[in-house]
Amino acid sequence: MILFFLLQEDNKNFITLIAEHGNKMLVCGTGACNPTCWNLTEKAKESPEDGRGLAPFTPDTNSLVIVDRSNIYSTIKKSQQNGKIPRFRRVKGDAELYTSDTVMQNPQFVKATTLRHEDPYQDKIYYFFREDNPDKSPEAPRNISRVAQLCKKDKGGTSSLSASKWTTFLKASLICVDPATKGNFNWLQDVFFVPASNWRASKVYGLFTNTWGSSAVCVYSFGDIDNVFRTSKLKGYNGPNPEIKPGQCVPSGQHTPSETFKIADSHPEVEDRVEPLAPTRSPLFHNKHRYQKIGVHEVSASDGRQYTVLYLATDKGSIHKVVELPGGVHNIMELQVFSKKDPIQSMILDHERAMLYVGSTRKVVEIPMDMCGVYRNNCESCLLARDPYCGWAAGSCQSIYHNRYVARAARCFSSRLGWMW
Repeated sequence: MILFFLLQEDNKNFITLIAEHGNKMLVCGTGACNPTCWNLTEKAKESPEDGRGLAPFTPDTNSLVIVDRSNIYSTIKKSQQNGKIPRFRRVKGDAELYTSDTVMQNPQFVKATTLRHEDPYQDKIYYFFREDNPDKSPEAPRNISRVAQLCKKDKGGTSSLSASKWTTFLKASLICVDPATKGNFNWLQDVFFVPASNWRASKVYGLFTNTWGSSAVCVYSFGDIDNVFRTSKLKGYNGPNPEIKPGQCVPSGQHTPSETFKIADSHPEVEDRVEPLAPTRSPLFHNKHRYQKIGVHEVSASDGRQYTVLYLATDKGSIHKVVELPGGVHNIMELQVFSKKDPIQSMILDHERAMLYVGSTRKVVEIPMDMCGVYRNNCESCLLARDPYCGWAAGSCQSIYHNRYVARAARCFSSRLGWMW
């Protein structure tokens, strides 16, 4: 995730990246149109380095940087004048690679992640983006939401034209359609990754909007995504399949055969589309709010169950706190983060400390996820909210993070409601 922080002493210098890289902290910024990086340790700050490809020349929302051990991947152009076609690059670590100029049409990058498989040479990079729809008919959507895959061990092609290109690139469409109303949510706004011990069970929560300003959240598994890339035909390709299929990872040290690369490079899209999780294959929910950012936190509540809580940033500077329950989702809180309704530019979840960090163009705010005090220390309000962070104990609504003995199954007595829970 790219964060923009303005340095007060120079209003043309923005810090855009802070990430661990090896045993150091990598910090990069625009440097007044001269991208610069620093490696920080506990003892010292090393000399500044050229940050081109790691930081933009000016703040740019279409920028992704992902640090994975020694490798760094980026969508940031390396030249201010050139590089008009956006690319996904490996810029540090193993040999530099970039996507072919024809495999994406004006991409708008959303988010990226790496995924480790059972065999290291099968490790993948997945990134999510929107691109222009090649179908220009009036009824066709202007953009298509995509997921792309790359093999981390990709060594590039064997010819002079492909030596520095990713040879394992494939892309697929993401579907988020309400089967009841046939409402199509085709504009991917944001995604959030929820890892699992088995990589196939790892989830992607995708936040989508549509032409009418409504939003939907669709949930996908990486197992389903992987299956689409492994089994689907290439769109528009009717020739024979080579021995090494397009998109297939080859054992470490080997190159993708030229024939395979040429087919994938001219037909980078697979026919099958990635659908939400079974059995419904439908959105987790949709409503008339226009959401822009999503965060997901899995909470082990004191009743012994695990709940999924979604944080959704609106276009008016507020956040909706939504809990996923067996009978559907429940919006338990709306929080106005910025008094002037400043648009939310970034949102980061600290799962260990249960803190939410929300940034606008002017400030960053720290918000505790367990705001149990808002329920006014009233037993009915505390339990009816269905907030998995909170429970009733010792006459007050308390956080499970501060009191593990909170009893969510407590019963409240009142003359009006009788008893509940």
